[in-house]
Amino acid sequence: MFNQLSPAEVTTAIGATLRAAARSEGQTSEFERDQLMSAYSATRHLAVELATFEPELRAFSAQVAEGLRAAEIPSLHQELLLLAKQLDGATSASDVGETICVLFESLDRAPSPRADALRAAVHVRLRALSDREVDLLADALG
Repeated sequence: MFNQLSPAEVTTAIGATLRAAARSEGQTSEFERDQLMSAYSATRHLAVELATFEPELRAFSAQVAEGLRAAEIPSLHQELLLLAKQLDGATSASDVGETICVLFESLDRAPSPRADALRAAVHVRLRALSDREVDLLADALG
């Protein structure tokens, strides 16, 4: 799930939109109707992500962790093992994202052909994860 907001934050934002609509007096404006339709759309997307995305995120984390353990970058060996362990224990997309950001920062500090290859492999997995999220949304909402 690539939303920077947690499911709780998304739910709170949707609730605030609905509360504002319920408390308004008179006819709703075109803008307010658009906000309500956006809230409705957000609930549909959030429901799909909550119901289907966790296995995809776990598979991504496991694949990247495996790649970190197998990477032969001596100057980063211990750090990569620690990051792999963090991915193994990640419980949210936010945790995974933070770990991937630290990984990319580490690779920037130790440039080499092997670091470049590892970065490219993680980018490929990120792209595949993003594509999979779009597929899940399209399947459920189509």
